[in-house]
Amino acid sequence: MKGQAVYPAAAALLAVAAASPSPTACLLLVVYLLLLFIRRPHCFLPSLVAALSFFAYFLIVDYHNNTSLSGGRHSLSVRFSAAPAIDGDRLQAAVQAGKERVQLRYIIRTAAEKETLQAHLVPGTVCRVTGTLERPMPAGNPYAFDYRLYLRRHRIHWLFLPEAIDLSACMRVRPTIIERLEAIREAGVRRIEARFPPEAAGIAAALIYGERRSLDEEVISGYQQLGIIHLLAISGGHVTLLVGAALAAAIRFVTREAAVLALLVFLPMYAVLAGASPSVLRACATGMMVLAVQWKKGRIHPLDALSWTTLALLVFDPYMVWDVGFQLSFLVTFALLAHVSVLASARSMLQNLLQTALAAQLAALPILLYHFYEISVWSIGLNVFFVPWYSFVILPLAFLSAVFPFSPFIWLFSRLIELTDAVVYFFAADHPFMLVLGRPGPWCLAGYLTAITAAFLDWERGRLIRGLTAVAAATALQLAAPYVDPHGEVTVLDVGQGDCIYIELPYRKAVYLIDTGGAAEWGKESWRRRAHPFSVGRDVVVPFLKAQGVRTIDKLILTHDDADHIGSAPEVFEAVKVKEMVTSPGALPRVQKMARPFSGPVRTAVRGERWTEGGVQFIVLHPEKGNNEDNNGSLVLLARLGGLIWLFAGDIEEEAEQALIDAYPTLRADVLKVAHHGSKTSTTEPFLRTIKPRAAIISVGRYNRYGHPSSEVLMRLRQQRTIVWRTDENGAIRYVYGENGGTFQVMKP
Repeated sequence: MKGQAVYPAAAALLAVAAASPSPTACLLLVVYLLLLFIRRPHCFLPSLVAALSFFAYFLIVDYHNNTSLSGGRHSLSVRFSAAPAIDGDRLQAAVQAGKERVQLRYIIRTAAEKETLQAHLVPGTVCRVTGTLERPMPAGNPYAFDYRLYLRRHRIHWLFLPEAIDLSACMRVRPTIIERLEAIREAGVRRIEARFPPEAAGIAAALIYGERRSLDEEVISGYQQLGIIHLLAISGGHVTLLVGAALAAAIRFVTREAAVLALLVFLPMYAVLAGASPSVLRACATGMMVLAVQWKKGRIHPLDALSWTTLALLVFDPYMVWDVGFQLSFLVTFALLAHVSVLASARSMLQNLLQTALAAQLAALPILLYHFYEISVWSIGLNVFFVPWYSFVILPLAFLSAVFPFSPFIWLFSRLIELTDAVVYFFAADHPFMLVLGRPGPWCLAGYLTAITAAFLDWERGRLIRGLTAVAAATALQLAAPYVDPHGEVTVLDVGQGDCIYIELPYRKAVYLIDTGGAAEWGKESWRRRAHPFSVGRDVVVPFLKAQGVRTIDKLILTHDDADHIGSAPEVFEAVKVKEMVTSPGALPRVQKMARPFSGPVRTAVRGERWTEGGVQFIVLHPEKGNNEDNNGSLVLLARLGGLIWLFAGDIEEEAEQALIDAYPTLRADVLKVAHHGSKTSTTEPFLRTIKPRAAIISVGRYNRYGHPSSEVLMRLRQQRTIVWRTDENGAIRYVYGENGGTFQVMKP
C-alpha cells in the first residue's frame, strides 16, 4: 500500500536513538512496535526487521568510531576541505589529518595574519603544522551543549591547537569535487558579503548558501524565539522553488526527460553548495527521489518519498538522528504530509496558512521544548505572515539580487530585510510573549506525544478544540510539575572564573540565585572582536534557568560587585523576572545602576538578618553594618538544606574570616562554598578548624591566570579531611535532596 513505508522508517529512527543508548527511546520503540502489532499487523514485520537492522547497524558504526591518535605535541599534515571559519581573532576548521578528522582551533596574532590566512587557506590546501592535541571538553553544566559528544557524532575526537600556521609549509593540491564546490560556495558567500549591506548580507547568505556567519546574534535569537528560525534554513520550500523554476526554464530548450536528468545531477551539487545541513540533505534527497520516479514515468506517495529519504540518510550517517535540524525537518514534514487532506480542505489561503502553521507548531512542540525550553505565543500568527513573505518575496529577491547584483535589486532587498527585522525585533525584543516551560522529562515527553497524536486524530474528525485541549492539558501538567515535586536542589554552576549558585526549595517554594558569574570586559582591537563571543549569562546561566522552567527568581543575591560575580546580572534580568535583589552595602551603588533599566527593587543585607521560606531559614553572617569593603564586604549566608548546613562564603579573605569566627565561635558547616575561588588569602587554617566542613566546593575557571585554587588551600582542606569538588575539574556540582537527605552529583565524575 502507498504511504506505508513510514512505519519501518519510524522504527528505524527509534532504533538508532535507542542504540545510542537512550532508555526513553528504547521504551518508545517497544511501545511503538507493540501498537503496530495490535493495530497494523501487516506493518509489524517490516518495522521489526528495520528496527533490528538499524539497531545493529548503529552499534557497528559506533564501535568503529574511535581514534588512533594520542594527546600531546604533534606535527601533523592537515588538509582543509572547506574554508576555515574566522570570527575575530579565532580560526576554526574541521581538517583531515591522515585517516582522521580533527578540529583545528587557532588564535590569530595580527590583523595582517588574519587577512593572509583568509586569502590562502582555501579548500584543497595542505599544511604541515605543529601543535597540541587535546580532548574536547564535555558538558560542564546540566542541559549544556556537550561539545565532546557533538564532535564525536561528526567523527572528530581531538582539538588540534597549532603553535603557528606557517603558509610557507602549505601547498595546494588537486581539489576533490566536493572541495571545488566548497570553494565556489565560499566565493559566493564572500561576494554577497562584499556587495550587500551587512544587515542584508547575512540573510542572503543564509537563504542561498545556508551560511549564517554574517547574521547578527540578535537577529538569530529573535527568529529562534519567535519560532521562525526555519525560514533561514534551506529546506523543502527552497528546493521546490529552485527545482520548479529550473524545470520551467529548461523545458523551453530541452525535453522534460533531459531536464529532469540534469536536475538529478545538479541537486547533489546544490546540497554541498547549500551547506549540506540535515534539512538540505532531506530536501535534496526527497526531490531527487521524486524526480527519478517521474523520469521513469511513475509516481510515488509523498510519505514514501520522505520515508525512503529517512532510511537513506540514516545509512549515510546514523548520528544525524540527534541533530535538531534533522528532527524538526522530518517530523514537521511528516505531520504536514500525513495531515494533507485536512489542510487541503481549507476554504481560503489564509485558513490554509493558519492550519499549516498550527500543524507545524504542534508537531515541533516537543522538540522545541526539549532543545530550547520555551515557545513564543506569537509563533503561529507570525508564521502565517512570514512563510508567504519569505517564500514569494524575500527568497526570490535574494536569488535575483545574487544572480543579477544590480543596485536597485540589492537596495530593494536591503529595505525589505530592514522592515522584516523591525517586525522581528518588535515581537522578540520589545514585546516578547514567551512561555518558558523547561526541558520536559521522559514522562512529560510521552504525555506530549500522546496529546499531540490525539490532537491530530481529533482534528481529522472535526474536533480540533478537543485535540488542542489535550495539548493544553499536557502543557499545564508540565507547568505544575515543579510545584508538586518534593525535591529541592543546590547547584553550583560551572561559570569559569566566577560564582553562580542556584537554590530551589522543595515544591518550588522559592528560587534563589547567589551571584550570576560574568567576565571583566577587556578592550580589544576591532579585528579581534568576535561576532559571536561567549557569554556566561547568555550561554550558561540563562539556558540553565530556562531548562529548569524558572520564570521568576524570588531573590537574586549578589554578594559583592566584582564582575565575575555580577557581570551577567543584566542578562538574567532580561530573561526572567526578579522579585528582589539583595546585595552588600559596598556593592549597592553599582547594583542599583545595573538594575535601574529593569525596575528591580534592590536592598542591602547585613549581619543578623534572617528570613524563612518553605521551612528553611537563611541567615546573613557578614558583613557587619558599615562595612563597605569589596571582597571583605561580601555577603556570607548560612542555610540548612537537605539536612546539611551550607556556608556560602562569597569572596571574603582572612580578615573577614577572623571577624566571622570571632562573632560566631561555634559556627559549623557541613558544606563550604570556598571563598574567592580558592585564593591563598582565604580559607585559612583557623577558619577551617572552627567550621569543620565535611565537603568543600570551589568555583574556579579552568587554566585561570590567577593560579586558583591555591595549593596551600587544597593542602589545608586535605588536612581537615574535607572532600573537595571544583568546577574546573568536576563541572557543575549538584545536590538534590528530599525529606530524608540528598545526593551529590557532578557533571564530570
